[in-house]
Amino acid sequence: MNGPGREDILVFIERRTGRRLTTAEQADVLPALDLDGAAADAFLDAFAAEFRVDLTGLEPRFHSRDEARVRRPGWPFAPPLLFGVRLPLSVTTLAQAAQTGRWPLVYPALTVAPSRQWLNAPLLLIGLPLLAAAAVAVVRFL
Repeated sequence: MNGPGREDILVFIERRTGRRLTTAEQADVLPALDLDGAAADAFLDAFAAEFRVDLTGLEPRFHSRDEARVRRPGWPFAPPLLFGVRLPLSVTTLAQAAQTGRWPLVYPALTVAPSRQWLNAPLLLIGLPLLAAAAVAVVRFL
């Protein structure tokens, strides 16, 4: 195919991040560069502008987590990725997008389950007093 190849993508990544990816890191670019959320979006937007790629079909939630780690339920433990599915974003995929001018991946049609975050409030309201009572009982017993 004509157009940008893998080496052009690697040069772009090196210019943008200051890092040259190893062969293993080229299989999954976003984690290799430690990009999540807005940083991953900015990287992909810069890639699209540089190589004139239409990102209409891109679903970032399949490739990286949301960046808001502290506000995320369950912090400091990271929740699973969307539907437990994470698709690697390789240099080959980026090169294919650059060569065709459109996003090459087709994502599975999945529906989001309803949120169960409302369970956190009763668990905290009941669990913390019980935990405090248990701690007081242990301290008195010793």
